Amino acid sequence: MASSKFSMNLTDEANQDFISNLPTIVTENILKRLPIQTLARMSVLSTKWKDNWLSHRHLIIDVIFLMQLEMSKRTLVGRNATDIVSSILFNHNGPLHKLHLHVSYTGKGSFILLSPWLSFISRTCVKKIALSLNGDYDLLPIPYHFFECKELVKIRLEHFVLKPPPHFKGFVNLRSLKLVLIKCKPAVFGSLIASCPRLTLLDLESCIDLDHVVIDVPSLESLVIKGVFNYLSFKNVARLANISLCIEKYKNPKAVELDSFKDLATSCELQHLHFGGRFSWFLAAGGVAESFPLAFNHLNKVSFTDLDLGRVEVYDFVFRMVQSCPSIKELEISVTPDRNAVQQKLDYDDNYKLGHLLKVKITGITGSQAELIFVEYLLAISVVLEKLFFECGFGYCPDANSELQLLRDLLQLPRTSPKAQLVWLKK
Repeated sequence: MASSKFSMNLTDEANQDFISNLPTIVTENILKRLPIQTLARMSVLSTKWKDNWLSHRHLIIDVIFLMQLEMSKRTLVGRNATDIVSSILFNHNGPLHKLHLHVSYTGKGSFILLSPWLSFISRTCVKKIALSLNGDYDLLPIPYHFFECKELVKIRLEHFVLKPPPHFKGFVNLRSLKLVLIKCKPAVFGSLIASCPRLTLLDLESCIDLDHVVIDVPSLESLVIKGVFNYLSFKNVARLANISLCIEKYKNPKAVELDSFKDLATSCELQHLHFGGRFSWFLAAGGVAESFPLAFNHLNKVSFTDLDLGRVEVYDFVFRMVQSCPSIKELEISVTPDRNAVQQKLDYDDNYKLGHLLKVKITGITGSQAELIFVEYLLAISVVLEKLFFECGFGYCPDANSELQLLRDLLQLPRTSPKAQLVWLKK
């Protein structure tokens, strides 16, 4: 009898649906990590799972999802991808926390429906939204309904024309804004960021017509800019801690306002600074040397990418920047490989020391005279350096003899720090 009761208890436990009875927060954390197709299939398990699906707060309708729909003939019998997306959105119940919506593949019907989609979404109290158009189509204006999403804290837009309606008052809760391949006039951009009083992260990548940029955001903490610009200026950025500027082209080599560059050193607490593309050259060519000496006293990490040490102005700029960052702990540099780059005849303060620099990483190195002199200088002024990582430029160490010669040249350089080690990063 006891054995029979024990067997019945085991059977009852085996039949219990432990997953359905999990706490709501646990269920949500599980569901938001599953593909949207899996969530839809799970809705047939029970009424509760159907409710979970219809009220799911994280909807990812991205490129992968649309491609899978296109490849699934069974799913699309009698329905196209646009119909399925409409069904997902219009049948949703309750608030949305995150929506990733990519419009692609299904023709202009998707674009026509974008406005009613966004109209519905604006009533879901959505917090985070990522909208993108297929790059094969012309840029289209974002429907005005998008600007009715008043609760947004994070926005990512790609391949749209950005033009808010005249009555738009801003996103008062917005903290993160990323614009990729967005067509936008400077005045519109300035008005937009001015109406986002809590904005802390701004990322601009390859924007169109946005050639005159003034960053005037007192709340901003992190800034990323990539693209082509005619003018760049900084105002009221006292809280800015991280900045990455990767500029490929300027029509005017003096496009960066030098007073603004000095403000970055004196009026904000930068901790991480990255200059990429040709930005270092533009600063050097624009007369930034007149601004030195500067003191970026709060910087912990500095990164320079695509440096052409064969240019005397760039060579001088890098030395002066290193001397302007007394508190850095990490320095990362990638150089444009140039075996013929020679040492420039420039004078530097041999008594200057970096008392906090622990880690240096240099990639693209070829063993040129300019590179070796620069590395020698870093080793001489870095009194607590622990590791200097280096990586050969692609194709510049074709055989073992070339590698061995580069190693010998680097190992022979004197080091001020007794802990300094040179570490070769093999590709």
